[in-house]
Amino acid sequence: MAACTDPLSEARALEKKGDLEGAVALYREILANSPKDLEALSGLAVDLLQLKRYDEALSLQETIVALDPKDALTRVELAFNYLNHQTQPAKAVKYLAEAVALQPSAKNLSFLAQAQTAAGDAPKAEENLRRAIATDKTYGYAYSLLLPMLEAQGRVSEAAGLREAAAAAGARVESAKSD
Repeated sequence: MAACTDPLSEARALEKKGDLEGAVALYREILANSPKDLEALSGLAVDLLQLKRYDEALSLQETIVALDPKDALTRVELAFNYLNHQTQPAKAVKYLAEAVALQPSAKNLSFLAQAQTAAGDAPKAEENLRRAIATDKTYGYAYSLLLPMLEAQGRVSEAAGLREAAAAAGARVESAKSD
């Protein structure tokens, strides 16, 4: 790299080459001098997630959401870190609720419902899945989460009607998976 290239650009270039460890080192250098640099914090957090270093990414993600009250994406990523790697679904619910407040998309509502289910709040999860479907009738993931929930509760005819509504809307319904 040329000496005049800035460290953020160098880190991104290393990421493109697949050298995540090198990028991590550069981001850490940047943050040693500028601990609130959101671009460096975000880059480092994403790289650590890709390296499956979830515990290290967690504090960075928390810092980012504290510094940037409008960052819905990092709230979603932080929530899934709590949900899938920290076994703290209640914290996942908190951050996904914040993401929904910022961007009330069918996707974010479905993710919130997923966390609410893991936290043991099926009624709220159902409510948010219905909101997701009302927001975007074609978003199949919401149906994929709601259908087994209804079936597990013995609400088979309601599930059948929902399945028909999904088909009529052209929603692709698959078996639900974590994100």
